[in-house]
Amino acid sequence: MKGLGSLRVASYLCCCLLLWCTGTELTSGLRDDDIPDETNVQLWDCVGGHRQEWEIKSAGYPNNHISLKFDGKVLDILAYGNDSGANIQVYTPTDTPWNQQFMYDEHRHTIVSMMNGHCADAQLFGNTSGSNIYAWPCTNNTNEQFIYNETSGLFRYVQNPDLCLDAGTVVNCSMPPFSTYPYCNAALDILDRVEDILSRMSLTEKSQLIQNRNPGVKRLGLPSLHFSECLHGVLSGCGSPSGADSTGCPTSFPHALGLGATFNRSLWSHVSSTISTEARALNNQGVAGLAFWAPDINLFRDPRWGRGQEVPGEDPYLTAEYVAHYSRGLQEGDDPRYLKVISTCKHFSAYDLENWNGNNRFSFNAIVSDRDLVEYYWVPFRSCVQRAHAQSIMCSYNAVNGVPSCANSLFQNTIVRDEWGFDGFIVSDCGAVGGIQSGHHYTNTSDATCRAGILGGCDLNCGSFYGGHLEDAVKNNALTEAQVDVSVRRVLKHMFMLGLVDPTEGQYYTHLTSAVVDTPEHRQLALQAAHQLIVLLKNDGALLPLDPEKVSVAIIGPHGNATQDMLSNYHGNNVLVNSHSPLAAITAMLGASKVKFAAGCDVSTNDTSHFADAVAAAKSSDVALVFVGLNQDRESEGHDRTMLELPGVQQQLVEAILAANQHVILIQMNGGPLAIDKLKESVPAIVEAFYPGEMGGDAIADILFGKVSPSGRLPYTIYPADFIKRSYANMDLRNESGCTYRYYTGTPLWTFGDGLSYTTFDYKWGVDLSTSQLSFDAGRVGRQEDAINYTVVVTNTGKVDSDVSVLGFITAQEQPDAPLKELFDFGRVHLAAGESATVHLTVGPSGLSLVDEYGVEAIRAGHYKIQVEDLSADLEITGEDHVIFSLPEMKHKNALGHVPVV
Repeated sequence: MKGLGSLRVASYLCCCLLLWCTGTELTSGLRDDDIPDETNVQLWDCVGGHRQEWEIKSAGYPNNHISLKFDGKVLDILAYGNDSGANIQVYTPTDTPWNQQFMYDEHRHTIVSMMNGHCADAQLFGNTSGSNIYAWPCTNNTNEQFIYNETSGLFRYVQNPDLCLDAGTVVNCSMPPFSTYPYCNAALDILDRVEDILSRMSLTEKSQLIQNRNPGVKRLGLPSLHFSECLHGVLSGCGSPSGADSTGCPTSFPHALGLGATFNRSLWSHVSSTISTEARALNNQGVAGLAFWAPDINLFRDPRWGRGQEVPGEDPYLTAEYVAHYSRGLQEGDDPRYLKVISTCKHFSAYDLENWNGNNRFSFNAIVSDRDLVEYYWVPFRSCVQRAHAQSIMCSYNAVNGVPSCANSLFQNTIVRDEWGFDGFIVSDCGAVGGIQSGHHYTNTSDATCRAGILGGCDLNCGSFYGGHLEDAVKNNALTEAQVDVSVRRVLKHMFMLGLVDPTEGQYYTHLTSAVVDTPEHRQLALQAAHQLIVLLKNDGALLPLDPEKVSVAIIGPHGNATQDMLSNYHGNNVLVNSHSPLAAITAMLGASKVKFAAGCDVSTNDTSHFADAVAAAKSSDVALVFVGLNQDRESEGHDRTMLELPGVQQQLVEAILAANQHVILIQMNGGPLAIDKLKESVPAIVEAFYPGEMGGDAIADILFGKVSPSGRLPYTIYPADFIKRSYANMDLRNESGCTYRYYTGTPLWTFGDGLSYTTFDYKWGVDLSTSQLSFDAGRVGRQEDAINYTVVVTNTGKVDSDVSVLGFITAQEQPDAPLKELFDFGRVHLAAGESATVHLTVGPSGLSLVDEYGVEAIRAGHYKIQVEDLSADLEITGEDHVIFSLPEMKHKNALGHVPVV
């Protein structure tokens, strides 16, 4: 089987709706007279007609063509040149014809490109109608053999003589006979339509459908469902620019960790809705999919995690709120009949380690207590199901308590589906189904692995394991076809929910164009998000904000002229960021005469040879802006950090600059937190910018020079450097000195929620709580018959307009092993100088509940302390404990390590 790596998925989309022929001739109405350039060549049922009748012209260069008799368009691989796996298309003959030179070798029965000697090949799903034809190196196999009949003009496929070379037959459900089939009837219930199309599918087609690189079922007019990423923007190439100022590229917003620092629910919804709008428009141009592996809602438990940049933070409540708004923003839109896109919450479960000290994510067995699962690791995923109604969940590479995540029926079927009510499909992380066997050695045959995945609740395999082995597993009685149908049914349902089978004419999303990609409004939203995430950690002597009229600056450090590094990971093609670095933005604001630039060093190496240039720039400027941090070489998927300090010689650079100029502002650009123990004391002003996205340079300039007041709050704890001594692989949240602000008993450099402003705020309870204690019954709160509400009046007592986020925490004062404190709610408002506003905070059942060692989550009687900024109040809960959730009876032992035989 040839690999899919070099196949151009975008071109695959343009022939996605195809006909099922049952031996009857197609009517002339289906054989339209317009065959556009760049139409893909495919296999199709041999029916003759304009799209299947060819003639061979072998008159020598430049006239060696294989052309359609109908309109003279010729076979062509112009779009992809010499690439193996390039789609063969039809195109109007051109004046530069090497890519159009094909000959027919009647002895070997092959169609050969004279440009590179590659053969027309249909091996990829080649026995089915609608399979595309690719140019691959010739192998003399039957998958590249066609018998040409000069009289009929047909090229019949040797492996299946009922299939012929075809120039892109395209049909849809409005055409007979499909219009009579129940699955094409949009008035029917989706489940009825699913049952009808499922009944028409072969086991081969079912097996191929439930993998991420699937061909669809083209003889039934079912297109492929394409998957991609959109953690903070669509991961795709660029579409067509809509105007002179447009790049046509997807907007790249700040990464999820930065978005978490905004504590702004409405922003999360706005950003994700914008992303899905661009996704639909880019899909219509053939450069993006419709099912997205986003958001990542694992928790940033340990600062070493290389993928911490993908998640909104370390707190389960914050992350639960994030997914509730982000996923709904992706999926919901202006046409309630259809999903806008599919949101996939990843990675379930307890996944937050890549490769550390011999522990590899592909084989790592996370030992997690029932308490920690329910109290911490599962909280965002329950919100994903019950509040966000995300239609997909991704199971993770790791095992939990001995069971690989993608084979864990207790987690995926009993908990997620039966207890939480999930009605979507579960997809594996890429290669994780095969990893059940190869990584975890949980099974030892491909049949057993397919059985473990399907019965474990993993419906769709990112990878090729199901496609390569599922049929045999059924034939060998490891599974029944009915068991496979359960997963196929779930995937098919969502293809209908996206509108993939229905005619496009009446669908709103299929008409979105490049005019909604990279718009001025989207750029402004990216800038607004970057403004709101920036955290001011220190500002001695009110060094910030700077006066642009009075200061000259030296821009120093490896991120002073950052462009692509500001985009974090999993970003689409983006050229706009290249003109929005901090250097570019600050120079535009101050003028070139007041700005000096010297990087001084890079992120990782020990090269100090450019220190002198940086020191000279600092000495001759009023203020030194030193940009330090991390990049994807230091933290990324598959790569955890091995130190918490600044890598390379960055700290030495900062110290050298401090010796030359005491007016130093340190700007950090990173995902994971940086342990700057010494610099915290010596540098007068410190700013955390995370990876701020395509408009990051502009946002940083606006903050530094006072155009916008900083309002971000830390979404994680910044630990001292010696935290590295804690065992990363130990998933026990309370072990050693604990981890995250909820359990950490050490002294952090900064804690979760820290963040300063250029102004000051005063907080008062909306109702006087100084002499009274609120008291509520546990059962009434748990049943949501009573609401525990707090109102806080916030006043901007300074001279600068600013946003402010108000965070509410709760502490259980009499419960052993309860978290030290927990975030229960937050709100964000904008206040002009002197203005006041009321913020409403609610302690909901999840914020008040506690979890015992058996994983029983309940609201328990006792005394609690409420803290909102510098305010505090007492809360009493009375009555019998009210249980919110418990692991299924007699099954919680499985979560603790019982490994069923597979």
